[in-house]
Amino acid sequence: MDIKRKRDTKIKHKYLISLMVGVSLILLTFWGLSQPNKSTQIESKNLWFDTIKQGDLQREAKGFGILEAKTQKYLTAQFSAVISEIRLKPGAKVSPNSIILTMTNPEIDQAVITANLAVNAEQSVLKQLELTQNREKLDIEIRASELSIDLKVARSRLQAEKKLAVKGIVSQLDLMKTKALVEKLINRERNIQNKLKQLRRFHLQAKKIQIEKIEEKRSLLKLANNKKESLNVRAGLNGVLQALPVKLGQSVANGNQLALVGGTNELIAIVQVPQADVQNIQINMPVEIDTRGGTAKGKVMRIDPVVVEGKIEIEIALLGELPDNARPALNIEATILLKTLKNVLYFKAPVNSKPSSSIQLYKLDNQNNKADLIWLKLGKQSGQFIEVISGANVNDRFILSDMRKFKKQAQLTLIN
Repeated sequence: MDIKRKRDTKIKHKYLISLMVGVSLILLTFWGLSQPNKSTQIESKNLWFDTIKQGDLQREAKGFGILEAKTQKYLTAQFSAVISEIRLKPGAKVSPNSIILTMTNPEIDQAVITANLAVNAEQSVLKQLELTQNREKLDIEIRASELSIDLKVARSRLQAEKKLAVKGIVSQLDLMKTKALVEKLINRERNIQNKLKQLRRFHLQAKKIQIEKIEEKRSLLKLANNKKESLNVRAGLNGVLQALPVKLGQSVANGNQLALVGGTNELIAIVQVPQADVQNIQINMPVEIDTRGGTAKGKVMRIDPVVVEGKIEIEIALLGELPDNARPALNIEATILLKTLKNVLYFKAPVNSKPSSSIQLYKLDNQNNKADLIWLKLGKQSGQFIEVISGANVNDRFILSDMRKFKKQAQLTLIN
């Protein structure tokens, strides 16, 4: 019996020892978990902090894009040609008469020569016609002058014979012959004067016809010269050369694009805005444009309904004076001013935060030594700031850095 009791006692001692060891391990585990370990310590210098503020929050929507000319002009080839010279490159300022590039076309050059020769030939015909007309006119004028003299002599003779016939010195037959001669000369003079008038009319008509031929040839010459001049590609407006998709020596066909010129008298801004922000944007909302060389005012003019890669295109009209560096194709940043949130709590948007969502952040204690994980409800975002709806008070200080690697420890200890 004594032996059996000793065995039972030993077994009970073993169970008791095992139980005590187990309880001790559990207590040690809980104690260890309750103590701050090295994984919850972090250097504050590596963190990003911000303090809750209260006031009016100007909501903003950011967009990035470029300035574009409201007036753009595509320059195209009017004829087949070869690029012989490139005078300006993209980015150069241009005026209406600025020559961007020149081209050559042997057929057009030959057409100018041929048209010029045709004009010279018709002008030579006109000169020859004028010489012939002057000769014809001179011949008739000489004949008219001779008739005038003959008529004058005949009339003088008739007057003398009339006096002599009264005295019987000249017979009536001779007197009648003289009268007939005078009448004949008068008729001849009248006819030659009529002929001279008709000749002048004929000459004018012939000269007019020839001049019309010359003008026709000159028109063809002008057309040929215009074609040749079109080989000098001019900007056509005040602005900036935006694109030049051709190379020296390249052959181009009729209608091929040669250059794109954008006017600088009136610019617009085209920016891409995240789709999530567009629902808050309305037409005529004010905009601030940053050109990296100055700022300008503007207003929203158009909102494209098409979404491309999560962004929507916004067209902005520029108002007032523009910075000196404003030009087409310039990269810009646009800040669209949305409605102001009145008297709200806000701070800088934490990493990985989203508008109208809840997020867990570490809130610092008054000594900035420890940070407890709490829930915050966020509201609307404006640029780098976001509204806090609940979970925080004014002057509360939070860690905004990405703390996901700490697996949401309930508390962190900050060390310097």
